[in-house]
Amino acid sequence: MVRGARFVYVALTWAFVIGILLQVYFIGLGLFASSDYKELHATFGWLLHLVPPFILLAAALARAGRSRILRTTGLAVLIFFVPILAAIRADAPLTAAFHPVGAVLAFALAIVVARGATSLLRSSEPDAPTSLVEWILVAVIVVVYLALSLSGSPEA
Repeated sequence: MVRGARFVYVALTWAFVIGILLQVYFIGLGLFASSDYKELHATFGWLLHLVPPFILLAAALARAGRSRILRTTGLAVLIFFVPILAAIRADAPLTAAFHPVGAVLAFALAIVVARGATSLLRSSEPDAPTSLVEWILVAVIVVVYLALSLSGSPEA
């Protein structure tokens, strides 16, 4: 089960990195091809926003260890705020301008998390169980993240 969770962890993290690249491409289409693509960027962004809790859960199941779980938690927290920054553009444009900055930081952190997941899969580290404290962190982040995200997304 741990080996399978590690494969899932790797697959989700690299798919997420590719998803961020697609997001950049979609906004590029919106700026340079047709403004209709801006809606695709917004919609895909909210879908992409829902992935980090599952990456975090996969990290815990994969027995990724405290440092990987904390980096994945950081990614989840960062990604939680990126689409919110875009959604507040009418009320707080100077704050909303941090949306692309957050996306760049998220891309860099996503690569770090994906590389860590890949190294975990390739390693022969002993399978130390995820501690109770780590499970509590993961559970709280996942539940709060999904509850807030699914309770209604702001208009993009």
